Amino acid sequence: MTTTRDAVPETPGAPAVVPRETGVRRLLQKAPPWSGIGVLVVALIVAMAVYDDYFLTYANLNNVMRGAVVPLLLAIGTTFVLTTGMIDLSLGSLMALNTVIMLGFMDAGLPVPIAVIAVIVASAALGGLVNGLLIAKFQLFFMVVTLGTMSVFRSIAQLRTDGNSVQLHDREGFDFVVWLGDGSIGPVSVPVAMAVILLLGSMALMRYTTFGRNLLAVGGNTGAARLAGIPVERVQMIAFGLNGAFIGIAAVVMSGRIEAASPSIGTGIELQVIAAVLLGGSSFMGGKSTFVGTLVGVVFVQILANALNLLDVQMFWQGMVTGAVLIAAVAIDRMRARSSS
Repeated sequence: MTTTRDAVPETPGAPAVVPRETGVRRLLQKAPPWSGIGVLVVALIVAMAVYDDYFLTYANLNNVMRGAVVPLLLAIGTTFVLTTGMIDLSLGSLMALNTVIMLGFMDAGLPVPIAVIAVIVASAALGGLVNGLLIAKFQLFFMVVTLGTMSVFRSIAQLRTDGNSVQLHDREGFDFVVWLGDGSIGPVSVPVAMAVILLLGSMALMRYTTFGRNLLAVGGNTGAARLAGIPVERVQMIAFGLNGAFIGIAAVVMSGRIEAASPSIGTGIELQVIAAVLLGGSSFMGGKSTFVGTLVGVVFVQILANALNLLDVQMFWQGMVTGAVLIAAVAIDRMRARSSS
């Protein structure tokens, strides 16, 4: 014979008894989504500072910050796209193509500052009109489209240069690009300052504008957003256009750093960027994003790469770590989604 636990009788009119949440659970629910990875960043910094005396030197930290600029610019653009519930796998290839496009503009006789602006505009057009048009207007699956354009963009860049890098340091006016990619004003790094300003601008765009609210609505529930009168396709195309613009800026910075146009740069960087954005707390399902988290995620990935280099870990193992971090980021995003539902 089985017995059941007697239910506690309720007093008529008395409020229902709700189990009290523990302080830790309440703290975790109120903490920002990037707090966990933030703790890992601090732990990694402390561990490396104890293990390696070179880690906290100005030379090494400056190298980490400058190395984080291109991934951060790409991650800002990816955050816009990821907010819609989509990802762009072509960003590394488009960045490589943009360095070659800048080469073409300079060969055509455009002044370098105008060529830089033209590259950013062309990149936004390619990202927004090609990827965005195929996905938003023709309703093609974003994974297939960006996987296809990843191959197309890279191939165009290789065809233009026969697969070789082209040195740009001897081009007239190219010092301006070098200054953008690796220059400084006193102790302030130009690319780092530019990336921070663009990050703050993106945060303001997402938080205080109608476009930002529409973007979150589209990512959260596309059908409901359409019924509410939000131009879903236009919002998606603008997100891809913004992503393209940030890829163009990253291409200019990278060209200035390596002083060359190269069809091979950016290979595999999309995995690193997507992992950083997901680790920072943006949702793979769309509708939730945080640019502060994106910054924290990029910092974590860069410090981890720097730590592996200082520990003399082979590049083969570093690729394995990057893949593991990406898988962990997706798993964390799923667990986060389940806990909030």
